[in-house]
Amino acid sequence: MIRSSLLLAGGLGTRLSGKEKALMVYQGTTLLERALKVLDNVSDEVLVSLRDNDQMQQFSGYLEERKVVTDKIRNAGPLAGMQAGFERACGDYVFTVACDMPFISETLIDMMFHMVGEHDALIPISENGIKEPLHAVYRRGVMLEAIENAMDEGYRSILAPVSSLENVLYLDAVVIQKIDKDLKSFVNINTPSDMMKLDNWHP
Repeated sequence: MIRSSLLLAGGLGTRLSGKEKALMVYQGTTLLERALKVLDNVSDEVLVSLRDNDQMQQFSGYLEERKVVTDKIRNAGPLAGMQAGFERACGDYVFTVACDMPFISETLIDMMFHMVGEHDALIPISENGIKEPLHAVYRRGVMLEAIENAMDEGYRSILAPVSSLENVLYLDAVVIQKIDKDLKSFVNINTPSDMMKLDNWHP
């Protein structure tokens, strides 16, 4: 199985006063670089989704020779990035993750690729039964069609196309905790105070 990974980095950072989340620095490294290092080690190819050419120019020093895609539909959130990324991906399955998760785990992602089997998607369930569709593996063709249908109908939530998939495997938090005891993989950054709290997780 060819493993593709898609890093979604095109967000507007509205709760960060317009700062680029992916370029925020933690322990001397940008969140973008932290994520790419992990994804490089578990994927045959890594694609980076950005919102437009201006952002691509801003990120150019970090992207090297990677596949980069930009949104065809503006202000459509992660679905637009997934649509562009899934169109370019080579793999039958695509691990999709947001750039604001600083503690993603090679071991967990590798397990997810192994477990997805013939399912249309494998989506983790974190604490309190929360689905994590932006840290999930999707069958590329089926999910791309579902995304396009959802966007045509005016939906922008990532759960809209997920709800139309017929064969989804949900990965329970109890299983995840065998690898990631504190579920650090799903910690995400939305505000400056979130960034300041990262050291509390003792990565």
